[in-house]
Amino acid sequence: MVRIAFVSPLIRQFAKLTSRFKKAHLILSLVCLVFGFGSPSQDKEIEKKFVLDNGLKVFLYERHNLPLVHIVAAVNAGSKDETDETNGLVHLLEHYILFRGTEARSGTDIAGDIRRHGAYFNAHTGQDLAIFEISLPAESADFGLTNQKEILFNLKVDDSELASEKDVILEELSQIRDDPFRYASALCYQNLFAGHPYGRPVFGKAEAVKSLTAEQVNRFYRTYFVPGNMALAVVGDFNLKDMEAKARAVFGTVPKTDFTPVPFAPPPPLRKTVEIEEALDVQEAYLVIGTAGPDFNNTDQYASDILTEILGRGISPLLYRPLKGQRDLINTVGMTYITLAHGGAFEIFITLEPKRLAAAKNQALQFLRQVRGENFSRDDVLGDEKMYTYDFLGSAKNQISFDTQKAQENGLTLATSLAMYMLLQENDRAPLNYLDNIKKVSSSDLRKTAAKYLSKGEYVLVSIVPKKK
Repeated sequence: MVRIAFVSPLIRQFAKLTSRFKKAHLILSLVCLVFGFGSPSQDKEIEKKFVLDNGLKVFLYERHNLPLVHIVAAVNAGSKDETDETNGLVHLLEHYILFRGTEARSGTDIAGDIRRHGAYFNAHTGQDLAIFEISLPAESADFGLTNQKEILFNLKVDDSELASEKDVILEELSQIRDDPFRYASALCYQNLFAGHPYGRPVFGKAEAVKSLTAEQVNRFYRTYFVPGNMALAVVGDFNLKDMEAKARAVFGTVPKTDFTPVPFAPPPPLRKTVEIEEALDVQEAYLVIGTAGPDFNNTDQYASDILTEILGRGISPLLYRPLKGQRDLINTVGMTYITLAHGGAFEIFITLEPKRLAAAKNQALQFLRQVRGENFSRDDVLGDEKMYTYDFLGSAKNQISFDTQKAQENGLTLATSLAMYMLLQENDRAPLNYLDNIKKVSSSDLRKTAAKYLSKGEYVLVSIVPKKK
């Protein structure tokens, strides 16, 4: 969450927050555009990936469409690395790093410096990673590099400052129920990944946050915020050779610290359907349906992205047909597919009248169990029927290609994608071209993926209904 807007008029129109519900395919697809398409001129190198002696992974991408530089650092630390007793520590630490100062500067000093350089400054916490980003005019790139180095590697945890930041986090936690979908999604994840580290709330639990000590925060920070557990991406208006020299000079001085990654097993399969219902101060009902999906490195992700586009996105999602078109059971419907390092999840988001909740649940689950038999393209039918069959597959591929190309125009999104990819990829092999793999997906692939994940028969259903008056 951003509490101070360090956004200059120049930056404001281009800065965009990384959302937990952003299309997961953008992370991989943007990276593939960089690697796969190469530079626009065969005579000029515009990208470079290297690892510093201290273990920090670095990716530089030179582009001159706007006079901006975007610097994003990703840390392989998220709610998965907490315990039940420390749940919320990464979220708290993310806030503290942004707003509470270092060994050399106070939080007020950092805020003033950020404002004077016309920068956009933010951070995000997830199950796998913590992300720290800054976008600023190209002439202030040196400040951006040194600022990110200082806040990430020279943190000073003070008891009084920690107490103040706890109050901010606790206030955020108290407001989660004000967003029915956010709250329902959190409950969905906790049950979909029950017994696994992904089941812990990303934003934490109030009782755990209250009990966190400066010693616990310091110990976690010094364990995980080390170069060998981090990646840095810089995208923007600079000379590649000059930026490499600057990145090496600034971040190469950070001492190397031994780090051994903790192994994580995949989440256990959901054994039975789980249903949860809570009454909140809302006017309509909210329904979230979740089921497990493929992880970040699983090739099923391509068909999963297309299925998500077909079923729950765009102008006429296929889920709308049985839920709205036939029986008018719902008001709105949407769908997301989120990839994580060790698992994934599909979530369907529905708004509706409370009296239609039971019928909508039954209809949605019936559709999911049968979707593996759907016709997704004209090639699935014969004869004259082709003329009247909508090409869901072709339309989804076109939309994904458009979204991918459009997202690449946003330098901050691209830098975030690069930093995340360097930590989430299984090994250092050259990435496959995402859009080429999207083009190869057939209707048969969609049906196989639907059968494997969407039609298995076990779901988490979270309903938020109005309080009785």
